[in-house]
Parts: sequence; C-alpha cells; structure tokens
Amino acid sequence: MRSSLWTAAAAVLATIIAGLPAVAARADSGPPPVIYDSDLDFDDASTLAYLCEEHKLGRIDLRAVTVANNGFGAPERTLRHARSILEQCGLPRVPVASGATGEGVHPAPAELVSTIETVLSGALGDGALPAYQSRWSATELIARTAQRSRKAVTVIATGPLTNIASALRSRATAKRIGRIQIMGGALRVPGNLYGSALPGFDNSQEFNFWMDPVSARAVLRTARPGTVRLVPLDATAAVPITPDFVARLAADQEAPGARLTYRIVSQPDLAALIDLGIMYWWDALAAVSAVHGTIATFRGERVGVVQDGVQSGRTVLTRSGHRVEAAFAADTGTFERCFLDTLNGRACRNQ
Repeated sequence: MRSSLWTAAAAVLATIIAGLPAVAARADSGPPPVIYDSDLDFDDASTLAYLCEEHKLGRIDLRAVTVANNGFGAPERTLRHARSILEQCGLPRVPVASGATGEGVHPAPAELVSTIETVLSGALGDGALPAYQSRWSATELIARTAQRSRKAVTVIATGPLTNIASALRSRATAKRIGRIQIMGGALRVPGNLYGSALPGFDNSQEFNFWMDPVSARAVLRTARPGTVRLVPLDATAAVPITPDFVARLAADQEAPGARLTYRIVSQPDLAALIDLGIMYWWDALAAVSAVHGTIATFRGERVGVVQDGVQSGRTVLTRSGHRVEAAFAADTGTFERCFLDTLNGRACRNQ
C-alpha cells in the first residue's frame, strides 16, 4: 500500500515537474513589459489612456509610468494627473514617479504649461485633489522596473529625455531595456516651437529635444546599439487631430480610454487649437507604432543633436551621429482606426 502511494506521488510530482518548462515558456511569451515616460501634456495623457487599454487587451504589460517634470506638465500636478488617468482606466496599482524639477536647458513656454494644466484639470476633474507623492524618483522606478523584469522592457518616451538619460547611466538598467521608442526630433521638416519659445531660435527644433538637448544626445549615445526607434515630426505630420476624428470619438466611447481622450480633446482651450489645424497626435503615434509595427515606416539613420546656438536641440542627419531607426511616414487611416479601436477596448481593424 505504502509503495503504491509513493509510486502515485512520484507520478504526480513528475507530472508537475514536466509541466514547469511549459509554464515558464508561456510566461516568457506574454505581452512585452512597458515603461511609459512623458511630460504629461494633453497628448501624453491621451497616450496613457491608450496604453491602459492596450494593457487590458493583453497586448502590453504596463509596468510603470514616469514623468519628466521639465516639460509641458505643471510639475506639482503631473503625478496627480497620471494617477487620475490610471485610476479612471481601472489600473490603480501601476506605480508612478516623477523626475526632478528645474532640469533641462530650455524651459517650456509658461503660457502653454498653463493651458495644458487647465485642459487636464478640466478633463480629469482632479483640480481640487492634492498633489500626489511617489515613494520613488523616476530614475529609481525605471531602474527597479527594468532590473526586476524577466524580459527586456520597452520604454516609450514622449517628453524631454531627462529621466531616460538618468536611468541609462546605470549599466544594469541599460542592459534590461530592449527598445526605446521616442517621440522627438525633426529630421527633414521644420520644427514646432511655439509662442515664447521662438525668440533666439530658428525653429528647426522639435519641442521634446529642444527642452533638453543634453539628455537627448546622451540617450542616443548611451542606449544599447539597435534599441532606439525615433518617431520625429516627419512622421507625425501624417496624424493631425482633426474635427472629424473628434466627432468620431464623440460618437464612439465604449471604454474609459475613449471617454477620457474625448474629454481631453473637447476642452475649450484645446478645441480652439484643434480648429486652427496645429495640433497632432505626436505622442500617440509613437505609442501606437510601438505596439503595431505596420503603422509607421522606419529606416536606419545616423542622428546627432545640436547643443548650442540658434539651432540648439535640432536633430540632424550626419555620418558622425548615432544609429537609430527613424520613421519618416505613417499611415493616417490605419493609425486613426487602430487608435480609436484600442481606446474603445477593441481589436484593431485591418491589422
């Protein structure tokens, strides 16, 4: 009797052990872990709502959200807005953290920071809530997330690259990052400086790289070869925010991501700029093309970042530059369909 019991137990144990590699394989084949780093502008906020829905659809594993506090977000409000979006999308446990304030080279125009704060507080309804405090700095959270992940993480960065440059100073962190997808730069098109940012510069710069060209160059220099993909203004020119798209979003709000994004783009201050035809889905294109490879067309280039003078922050194609994969075009219709579908918790059509 005892012998037969031992035999049965051994058989069960053998079955369990035999199954372990398969379980591990399934875990390794899961969705890619993602860290989202931004400056919590209006389109960063919409992009975070999109990434929340991608997470719930099982196409990514959103592990952390970090904020660069030297961009368009009001430093004392960025983490509150990030937390509000995650909670309203049903992901309250995703950790958030911010970088130090006052870093970077060129400050974001105060008038735009004020406008963005009005838009986000109105859309998210959190203007009366206290500032949110994180237990980590952005650099610490990026390091913690990357080094504890079984798989190499994807970083999607859509603001000044201050946090990413800081995190990459750690070799242990850098080697755990499999891809850095960046919205930034202008390679063969003019820049997008605006308002009080223009005096003293020739507008060859894109805002994210202009705000901290030192960190932009550092990321291109220190990232592991083959890991950087750049989505510059050359590609984002294909994805303007149009009144037609806003109307489609107004009529199609099946999930929190869509409802949040509509509330953002329908805020009066932002709606007026959309009507002028000067607003684009800059950051959303970077994120959507990171998840769905057919949205944008990439090719290898060598890119440098000008540090000083009237072109400080300009990205240039040069033989002495650093190797990146850069997007020069995007499919407008496919982007809009996939963005709208995902915001509504649906599989992308025509994918």
